[in-house]
Amino acid sequence: MTLDAAEHPLQDIPVPFQYQLRESNNELVADKDMDLLLSNEVNQSNKKRKGDSERDICFGHKRFRNNGKTCPDEELVRTPSVEPSLKFSLGEEDNVARDPNSQLPSQSLGGNATDVSPVSVAPATINNNSTLAAAQSEDGLPLSPVASPSNTSSAEDLYTLHKTMSKQEYLNTVAATAHAQLSPPAYRNLVFQLISKLNRSELSDLGTLVKDNLKRDFISSLPLEVAMNILTNLKFEDISRCLAVNKTWNSLIKNTPYLWRKLMVSEGFLSLEEFRKQCQEMPSVLQTDPRAEDAVREKFLLNQAYLNNCYSGTFKPHRTTLRGHSVKIVTCLQFEDDYVITGADDKVIRVYDAKNERFITQLSGHDGGVWALKYGQDGILVSGSTDRSVRVWNIKNGKCTHVFKGHTSTVRCLDIVEHNGEKFIITGSRDHTLHVWKLPNCHGPNYNPEVCEVFSTTDSNPYFVGILRGHMAAVRTVSGHGNIVISGSYDFNLMVWDIAQMKCLYVLTGHTDRIYSTIYDYERHRCISAGMDSTVKVWNLEDVQKNGHCSTISSSNSACIKVTGSMLTLQGHTALVGLLGLSDKYLVSAGADGVLRGWDSKTYSRQFAYQSKDLSAITTFYANDNLLVSGSEGQFNVYNLRSGKPIHSDLLSDADQVWSVKFNNRKFVAAIERDGHSYVEFLDFGRPKKQTEAIQNSEVSQNSASGSNPARFMGEEL
Repeated sequence: MTLDAAEHPLQDIPVPFQYQLRESNNELVADKDMDLLLSNEVNQSNKKRKGDSERDICFGHKRFRNNGKTCPDEELVRTPSVEPSLKFSLGEEDNVARDPNSQLPSQSLGGNATDVSPVSVAPATINNNSTLAAAQSEDGLPLSPVASPSNTSSAEDLYTLHKTMSKQEYLNTVAATAHAQLSPPAYRNLVFQLISKLNRSELSDLGTLVKDNLKRDFISSLPLEVAMNILTNLKFEDISRCLAVNKTWNSLIKNTPYLWRKLMVSEGFLSLEEFRKQCQEMPSVLQTDPRAEDAVREKFLLNQAYLNNCYSGTFKPHRTTLRGHSVKIVTCLQFEDDYVITGADDKVIRVYDAKNERFITQLSGHDGGVWALKYGQDGILVSGSTDRSVRVWNIKNGKCTHVFKGHTSTVRCLDIVEHNGEKFIITGSRDHTLHVWKLPNCHGPNYNPEVCEVFSTTDSNPYFVGILRGHMAAVRTVSGHGNIVISGSYDFNLMVWDIAQMKCLYVLTGHTDRIYSTIYDYERHRCISAGMDSTVKVWNLEDVQKNGHCSTISSSNSACIKVTGSMLTLQGHTALVGLLGLSDKYLVSAGADGVLRGWDSKTYSRQFAYQSKDLSAITTFYANDNLLVSGSEGQFNVYNLRSGKPIHSDLLSDADQVWSVKFNNRKFVAAIERDGHSYVEFLDFGRPKKQTEAIQNSEVSQNSASGSNPARFMGEEL
């Protein structure tokens, strides 16, 4: 590379096509038609050309009417040819001839009559040009204190300006004149030629200037609705960058609660169902608490901090251990509204305050083991037992409010659904039937919290709706939403019910062994089931014809459609699949083969698979879009579903068995067995484990090994 090329890196580069001067159908451009600023041929520039003194004023190739006359072709004013160099430097006065008789370019610059220069020529310069003034007066044109758009500065005018203006003003005028009089292709060519003369340092400065000027605040310039539509589709990682762009973006994002509520959903802190519910309830909430919407952003940022702690392999959460049931196996666990509720075969229900991590109360009344629990709302709990009864509890006062009897065997499963503003309890039993009950209003004016209503028969029970019959074996699982309820049975079949009409809609056949788990995906109108045949099946309830062969089954009440085959069969497990979970992104299955499998909740494509140590059976798991927590014999594992990597495996390393686990965005709750005793563990990712607690837990382990009671050592409720 030559020294010249090093100093001027663009000098040897050919002129790009878009900057070249060329002929086209729309515009004829030639060297002789361009007049940049000055010409090397000063003598030629100083000569008057034919038509200069005519009353008809013409510029370039365009003709203009003057007093009703048209300028003929021979009277067109031709501008001098462009030369690559200037006769004198625009920035150095010493190089300019000061003799007024010296030859200077005097020809007017050619240009389009419609072009208007952004910088007007000084009035004094125009008025001193007597020839121009005379021509204007003869043509009847009024004298103007500013330059006419169609008669821009000549080279002589520029020279006069050069003597009267500062260097910066002069250069501004020259640049404006060139922009006004040159055609767009010629102007672009001029700019490129000037840039090609810059050295590397100057090009760097120019690049910085161009880069800064190309930046556009498109969010502020767009309509608010469009801007918010863009922002609400960004992830938090992008939103956090937008907050640092400028004050306008920062203020817009911070003061838009809807955006933060959408982030709660997109980041997996809030389900779509909860999001819709909050949007419906927000107007009434704002009436009682005007600052409710302002707290949304703070709540999101807290949840984000908790999640970051969960994702950190070095973060150790604060751990609290509370005594559990008198038997070691916990059959069911609920974690709702800051209540942790557990049931077991010791016939009692234990309730804990999750916020303060303490025991609240013990609910007694069942004559058999509690095998099914479902939390309703506002402290209302429903339980099912081996004593064949269904009980409704008010946790706030710790008492049973209603007892429903009617099943003839163990109540194995239950769910609560809401239809047309009224809530219903659906119970499944080993007696092969499902019972439908109205959920009592424990907050109504006629409710007496001190009285427990016992209904020994269904005939005398005003809350009893009816019985759903059709299964030929025990009903093992039930799930529903609205008026649709799905039940799975040991008879290998699933049944889809409409409780508004109290009839069967479909019988889904295809499993070859007992069914242990069902999920009703009401958003996509699908049913998901799993069981002893090691498969997970997906059924289309919107168009049952897509599942397989359909036939009609006649019954005493109404016809029911029997569907043979499923829409999809998800394979991979090698033993009983007893657990299913569904989040907005993932369908998760777990089984006795010790493997957790994840599928896309929409397409059901494989997403992940995790295997427990020694392939011990998965006894419990819980998942959302960000985290998966599983428990098995001697194992408690936490997985990052965003990265697909395991995070924690030592949080409950002293547990012999993990029976059940649930979590919210901040805390994990697990029902475990240790040394033949039952405990409830709280893991708080909102505050770290202190060093003193680590020492204390070490001492607890030593006391446990020596046979002392660790619960008493830690000062727990006994």
